[in-house]
Amino acid sequence: MMINLESLKEHRFFSDLTDGELSIIAKIITPEDFKIGETVFKTSDAGHSLYLIRSGEVKVCLAAPDGDLFTLTILKNGDIFGEMGFIDATPRSATIIAISDVNAFVIEKEAFETLIDDHPRMVHKVLKNIVHTVHSIVRGMNSRYIEMINYMWGRKRFC
Repeated sequence: MMINLESLKEHRFFSDLTDGELSIIAKIITPEDFKIGETVFKTSDAGHSLYLIRSGEVKVCLAAPDGDLFTLTILKNGDIFGEMGFIDATPRSATIIAISDVNAFVIEKEAFETLIDDHPRMVHKVLKNIVHTVHSIVRGMNSRYIEMINYMWGRKRFC
C-alpha cells in the first residue's frame, strides 16, 4: 500500500524532506495500527523497525526486579520509537504498549538500507532526525537525573 505524501508531510519527523524524497521513502513505509492495550514490542525483542506515531499514544515501560512494569514516558502523535534497534539492530530496551488506538508509520531497517547508495542525502536527513530524537531523550534523562539527585541529597552541589 502506497502511503499518501500529505500524511507524511504532516509528521514532523519528515518536515525537512522534499516532495521527491517523501515519494522515495513512502515506498518503504507501511502503516500499522495497534489497539488500546496492545503490546507493540517487548524488552529484548529483536529490534529492526522504526515507528512514527501518526495518532494515538503509547507508553514506554521497563520491568522492575519483581517483574512489574513501570512507565518511563508517554509518546504521542509526532513522536518516534524503536530508533535504537533501528540504528544498531540491538534488542529492544523497553516494552511499548498502546494506551489508545494508535496509527503508526513503520520503516524496516533492511528496506531503509536499500536507499543508502542511491539516496544518501535523504538517508542523512532521516538519520539526523533520529539523532535529534535521541539527543532530546538524553537531555530529558539528564534533567530527571538531576531532579532525582536534588530530591535525594537536597540542593548540595558536588562540583
